[in-house]
Amino acid sequence: MAADDVNRRLSGRSLLRDEPWRFIGLAAASVVWWTLFEAVNLRLGNWYYVMDHPQMLLRAVGGVLAFSTVLPGLLETQALVENLGWLRRVRVVPLRWTRHKEAGCLALGATCLFLPLAWPDAFYPLTWGSFFFLIEPWNRRHARESFLRDLESGEAGPLCRTLVAGAACGILWETWNQWARTKWIYTVPGFEEWRIFEMPLAGFLGFPPFALESVAFVRALEPLAERARIRARLALAATGLGLYALVFVRADAVTVDSVYRPVAEITLLPTEARTRLSSLGLTSPERLLQALATREAIERWSASAGLSVEELCVVRTQTALVVHRGLGLERAQRLAALGVRDRATLARWNPGALAAALRRGSATPRDRFLERRASVWVRDARARPDPCNQVS
Repeated sequence: MAADDVNRRLSGRSLLRDEPWRFIGLAAASVVWWTLFEAVNLRLGNWYYVMDHPQMLLRAVGGVLAFSTVLPGLLETQALVENLGWLRRVRVVPLRWTRHKEAGCLALGATCLFLPLAWPDAFYPLTWGSFFFLIEPWNRRHARESFLRDLESGEAGPLCRTLVAGAACGILWETWNQWARTKWIYTVPGFEEWRIFEMPLAGFLGFPPFALESVAFVRALEPLAERARIRARLALAATGLGLYALVFVRADAVTVDSVYRPVAEITLLPTEARTRLSSLGLTSPERLLQALATREAIERWSASAGLSVEELCVVRTQTALVVHRGLGLERAQRLAALGVRDRATLARWNPGALAAALRRGSATPRDRFLERRASVWVRDARARPDPCNQVS
């Protein structure tokens, strides 16, 4: 990790090199930690995944690898902010902590967790930060480090550095997600118009409080893990793996909306066309769309592939629909049954009517939040001209 190397150069300490077992423990805890949010998202429906691997087992392994980076990444970034000397001392009026404030803090955390689960469309933003109010009072009493104890001493530096680290990680995560093939897409009620990359602009406000609750979680967990014996640690690991498997099976059926297919497997395309184009090196939908981006390019490929310009235009248009907002082959096939074979036709649909029509065909668990996803498809189809209109 780049941040770990910079931290080693600045402070002489490296989480990966000096504390490899702590790093492994953080990665394992990170899988469980993010799994909790995936479980909550089954109720919220705020994000879903597209162009994932076709095999479920490899999706599960990929999920473990991806989730394991969350906590180590946040802590490395937090350490980097500190090693750079940013916000080292932030003096505030000392917090006067009382039993009543502790009860209020716990009640606030419980409320912030309950309201989104009860009324997700109205209160979903409260999810981010809810665990902080539930965990931090325990940290104040038992953990080695506590944001509340810092505030009681009049020091807000650690809290501010964590907020900055959360914002930085959020920007990096969304930047990487923007250019990925397998990615997540947000369906956040009321905030879908103004986006930076895939994230609605207001959604970036969730990363700093998420960092606070994540660091609080680590601080609460580490003393317990250190005191636990080998058998207890193995039992915790097995419990965490079981929780991940349980949530993964449920979430995979709902939040993985499409899987990746190479050109040779896009059965919407004529068999001869996809066979010839694949043999010429246009094996991925992205490569095909890039190769057929202009009128001149289509004419060149027409000669080498032995396909007419009109045939290639149809191929490009239907491939563009498959990759549009990660629709995928299966969704595109269901749209084709409704007469939707290009983005121009898709743009003319009302999202609610489209969702209802798709459900009449064959409803699946993946369709739980279909109205929101249809809104993403239609909105972006209206914003982007049809490929054939660009090359004709």
